Amino acid sequence: MKFDCVEKPLRVLFLSHGKLVGKHPAPFIIIPILLTVILATGIFTFLTTEKDPEVLIAPEGSQSLRNRVILEEDLYSEVVDENMLPRHQLRIGRWVFLIVTPKTDDNILTIPNMEEVSRLHTTVMNVTIQLDDGYYRYEDLCLMWNGECHENDFVNLFDTRIFENASLTYPLAMKSNGEIFLTGAFIGGVTLSNDTDVIEKAEALVLTYNLRSDTEEEEGIGLKWEGEFLYQMKHFISDKLNVYRLASISFTEELDASSAITLDLITIVGLIVVTFCVLSTAMLDWIRTKPILATLGLLTAGLALGSTLGLFAFIGIPYTNTAGAMPFLIIGIGVDDMFIMISAWRRTSVHKSVPDRMSQAMEESALSVTITSVTDALAFGIGCITDFYSIRLFCIYASVAVLFCYFYMITFFAACMAITGYREEQKRHALTLRKVLPKQDAPSKAYSLFCAGGSSDISPRKDNHQYNVDESSDSALMIFFKKYYGPFVTHSFSATVIVLLYLAYLGFSILGCVYLEEGGEVVENIASDDSYLRMYYKEEKKYFRNYGPDMSVIAMSELEYWNSDVQNGLENIMAELEASEYFHISNFSVSWLRHYLEFLDVQQIEVPSREVFLNILWEQFLALPVYKQFVPDIIFDSNNQSIISSRFYVLGKDIDTTKRERDMFLYIRRVVAKSELNLIAYHRAAPWMYEQYIAIRSNTILTLGIGVASMFLISLILIPHPICAITVTLSVVSTLMGVIGYMSHLSIPLDSISMVTLFISMGFSVDYSAHISYAYTASPYQHRRNRSIHALYSLGAPTLQGAISTFLAIFLFALSNSYIYRTFFWMMFLVTIIGIFHGLVFLPVFLMVLVPKFHPSEFKGTEPTSNGTLNSGYKADNDIEYIDVSRPSHNNASFKISSGIAVQQSGSSTMSNLSAARRQDNVSGIANISSNGDVNRPIYSNNIYKIVYNPNHVTFKSLYPYSSKTCNNS
Repeated sequence: MKFDCVEKPLRVLFLSHGKLVGKHPAPFIIIPILLTVILATGIFTFLTTEKDPEVLIAPEGSQSLRNRVILEEDLYSEVVDENMLPRHQLRIGRWVFLIVTPKTDDNILTIPNMEEVSRLHTTVMNVTIQLDDGYYRYEDLCLMWNGECHENDFVNLFDTRIFENASLTYPLAMKSNGEIFLTGAFIGGVTLSNDTDVIEKAEALVLTYNLRSDTEEEEGIGLKWEGEFLYQMKHFISDKLNVYRLASISFTEELDASSAITLDLITIVGLIVVTFCVLSTAMLDWIRTKPILATLGLLTAGLALGSTLGLFAFIGIPYTNTAGAMPFLIIGIGVDDMFIMISAWRRTSVHKSVPDRMSQAMEESALSVTITSVTDALAFGIGCITDFYSIRLFCIYASVAVLFCYFYMITFFAACMAITGYREEQKRHALTLRKVLPKQDAPSKAYSLFCAGGSSDISPRKDNHQYNVDESSDSALMIFFKKYYGPFVTHSFSATVIVLLYLAYLGFSILGCVYLEEGGEVVENIASDDSYLRMYYKEEKKYFRNYGPDMSVIAMSELEYWNSDVQNGLENIMAELEASEYFHISNFSVSWLRHYLEFLDVQQIEVPSREVFLNILWEQFLALPVYKQFVPDIIFDSNNQSIISSRFYVLGKDIDTTKRERDMFLYIRRVVAKSELNLIAYHRAAPWMYEQYIAIRSNTILTLGIGVASMFLISLILIPHPICAITVTLSVVSTLMGVIGYMSHLSIPLDSISMVTLFISMGFSVDYSAHISYAYTASPYQHRRNRSIHALYSLGAPTLQGAISTFLAIFLFALSNSYIYRTFFWMMFLVTIIGIFHGLVFLPVFLMVLVPKFHPSEFKGTEPTSNGTLNSGYKADNDIEYIDVSRPSHNNASFKISSGIAVQQSGSSTMSNLSAARRQDNVSGIANISSNGDVNRPIYSNNIYKIVYNPNHVTFKSLYPYSSKTCNNS
């Protein structure tokens, strides 16, 4: 059955394209450069960036985002930040935090330390910015409550000196007006006195300052004030206090800092990869060495990057810092494609003209490059379905960059390769471009070492035979894969060991997948190790994770709060939450209904009517200063005749890991969802924090699953054998499973950062497997072991070179002080190592074992008839290779051997004096096959033999290279 309905036309297309590029390379160089220059102008004029943390991190379409839209637009639209507490906010807003610890002792609550804290607080109050319309201090920008700046409760105690004259209790304390406040939220590292709740000493304080952000103007002013705050806190000098700062702008600042690191790394990595490419393509032959061509291969990837950024700038798609990994990705893919194409060029005959060599090289390499480029672009394109905007932007950029890289490879780089071919044909030096003598004609050893190249007997000639290979063009690595590594890895004993090794690998991978952790400190992890942001979070996790966050339970519709059934339903929900492991007991909850029912009980009103319930609530209860905090939580209709929404709060307990944050949010969501009162669970950080932890697994599984399925379809279409397409897909799945499993062993959690790298891994895993699998199916051999050896010989070297170049492109990340770059390194290291093992170790063995024996008629020639058979292939037995030529008795059969050399067999019923000749003009190397089948002369290595048996005009062709050992007929 034929499976080459797509592959064969593409081969013909690339055959013609290669010849066209070989004849006219100039347009294929000029057009890509002009296109890049035109597109790149958009980078300097139209490129925009997206830095909003919520936009970048929050999964789009999440339940929390949908709920927030309803809350902001329909229910709580009148509640603005001019009169609210932080817990009332529906968004994170703008804020600055300080954590303070003592330098010289272990108690922050001493008089000297508190005086220094007071000085720090005064400094914050005096932070001033100047704008066109005047000066702004914190008091001009602060979140207001009852007409005053809202500060945390501890700041309000400075003047009362409660820490000196009275007992301060933990975790709850009472103000002079009888209001209870949470000391546990801003005092950390507490030691209590004699098993009481009185604080004896504390190790840390947190000071919070919230800014208004209800309008765009307030957002802009607050942003500038935060920048000035961070600057002054950085330079705050104290011999008593350690001061750790944080602001809502910190996330954006750290993203900008990582962008600067990326630009520096790209420059360094570019130099390293260029050096490697030059060395990898270098030969002692100064005509056939290709240092300039290797550099142009990296330039091709640069053209793709410039075109991609410029195109998106023109169409208005913003750039985001998560796309910072894209240049390294394209460098890896571009260099890999370059090595594939150079390897194909080396396998062409130097006796051919440049257009013919380009035609053959493009036919062999372009389809392999097409397979990997299409699957890579598809993998990243499918990544665009993710709910994470930052990841979607990365995937869009990467997918288009891969396509640009592919287009420039088969045009710009192919043309550069053709020009290099003309240089070789004219015997010009690779660097000086001056004509040089061949090594055998070199006048001196120095000339031979630094100038000479080529051979004196090489002259271009037309030759339409695509498999005529000159071994002298093979690199040392290609010869290694053919003569040593290929036979070793496909040996029966080696194959058995490899299968066992693979099973062990698979077992550890599955074990790692089972124990993979999800979530990560997203905000903290974007910062470098020595960042002030990371230092703040280190102290925050140490001292302030026992109390918080304050999760809200919100009624989304009108309820009959005066009805005992509704009251009991709400109370049951609160009680269930407070009894769980995730929330503190009722003393820490905030429920206006509880307080109001207690108030009614004091008023001796047991079962109020609707009118009484609402009138007392509005006119008496909420009018009391101590209960004014509930005003933003109860939303009346325009006539105050019903409550259209209200909210309650429970306090998180020991939420010290992202996994516990996710579990806490899932738990409260499950509890409120089972109620019939139309309740939701919400927190101002939920849209971009908790929802991320929930969505990361499902998004990863869905995207990778669709990506793998799509890769299978592409492989099935482009690789002309279905079992090989299946093998490629299984190899991709196996590689991804290994990357996920071993990232678990390296304690790398599944988060948005590792999720991006998994998409990259999916693309790279295709490259390592598809090249080898396609080379296996395209091999001219029939015997499966020899097909594996040929695949390793053809593409083993460029696959290994591509993997090494990828490693060189990322190894500097291992030295980075950034979690993002270290994670990127380890995951790319995993996919490189695991992918190269699949491509060069596991896959050749599994293809040899699993893929059925190929019939030569499926690929070369036509089906034999009953008039005779020609079974050509080669087998290996103790490293002795031989051909099997047999046919029934047939008189006057003519065997025509290659270039006009013919032996006429007449009047005999047995085979005799059958000759096989090298496909060259001379006849040296003819092997005589006697009547008993013995071959009494050697068949030379790396020569393509064309045997045509022509009874009744039926032609059978078999094209195989044979070893230099004497062959025996079987």
